[in-house]
Amino acid sequence: MTGPAWDGQGTDPWLPQRLNALIEAAEVERSIRRAVWAALSDWMVRAARRVLRGSAPPDIDAIHALAPLWRDAVGLIVQGEIKDAVGRSYVRLLGEEFAWDRRPFVTHYLAEARNRLVRIPDEVYGLAAGQISHGVNLGEGIPKLTARVDDVLSTTESERWPNRATTIARTETIGALSAGRHDAFLAFAAEDPDTEYEHLWLATEDGRTRPHHRDADGQRVPLDQPFIVGGFELRFPGDPLGPAQEVINCRCASLLLEKGESVDVTDRQMRSRR
Repeated sequence: MTGPAWDGQGTDPWLPQRLNALIEAAEVERSIRRAVWAALSDWMVRAARRVLRGSAPPDIDAIHALAPLWRDAVGLIVQGEIKDAVGRSYVRLLGEEFAWDRRPFVTHYLAEARNRLVRIPDEVYGLAAGQISHGVNLGEGIPKLTARVDDVLSTTESERWPNRATTIARTETIGALSAGRHDAFLAFAAEDPDTEYEHLWLATEDGRTRPHHRDADGQRVPLDQPFIVGGFELRFPGDPLGPAQEVINCRCASLLLEKGESVDVTDRQMRSRR
């Protein structure tokens, strides 16, 4: 079953919902990006001090020694900005008194987010090791090898790490907002068992939207069934269980509807109406 989709002629029946989703995502993304960049840039500075030791060869094993510091920083981000993003839809749909943070789905999702983000030291080590291997094969001495590793660890000489922070923030923002929205929809529906609910995929309609997500725009399925996007099952936009090409930098959103209904009900304050 499908809902009204953008017709390519300037008529967009879901424009208010798209704009609301974009505004919320932009706000959350800024918050997560600030936290990620502060943690990442601080960790990189510490890593550079440990790895680069004057005239001595770069000690890239020190990157792994600093992994616990990064795990601690990730824990604060996950339990802070990311958790806050997950909780937004529960509060909007079910009221502030709803104990959303005790739901197993939330606990599991936050654990998944932590597992994704703690891998950064492995990524940094791989890049540094690759540069050293390349330099050794070229017969380079310690000064050039040190410069290669310094380039990897620098947060100012290239856009690698600022861009990495932005990609992390964008991906985690959509994942957290969509995950919270999806489970909040399920909790909402569970308290209204006599009504059949569906969810609708809303793409961002601009030139950066990937074709599979544009094709999914308006896709409408029962709430307990996944969307099919690019041939893959996605529980919600940004689903971390989906393939990277359908998840990273996704800017889509989902909408809750009663079966056969064409009205946005995502702003219902269910508990306040009872």
